[in-house]
Amino acid sequence: MADTNIQANPTVVGVSEAAAEEIKRLLPGEQGKTGLRLEIKGGGCSGMSYGLTFDNIRESDHTVESHGVKVFVDPKSAIYLKGSLLDFQGGLEGHGFVIKNPQAKGSCGCGQSFNV
Repeated sequence: MADTNIQANPTVVGVSEAAAEEIKRLLPGEQGKTGLRLEIKGGGCSGMSYGLTFDNIRESDHTVESHGVKVFVDPKSAIYLKGSLLDFQGGLEGHGFVIKNPQAKGSCGCGQSFNV
């Protein structure tokens, strides 16, 4: 089922309502943090991997505000995340944040690493 209530910054990343609700649920437990950082790191079985941490804005960050939450993306990561959607999925086989990245040409089975 597609989430039709998505607010996206076309230059960086969109945030689904489900992802925003999970961020709102978790953020109060992260003392002093104001949002979620989404970043790209080198490594992983496909070459690059996604990183998610609670953090505060840094000077050069892109900030996506959607559904009442803030997501911070550094300029280098923004290049690889352009057009992506941060989503949250739950179900019988587990739950967690999912990045739907149209730039990814391939990914590993766990979905945490990709290549372009």
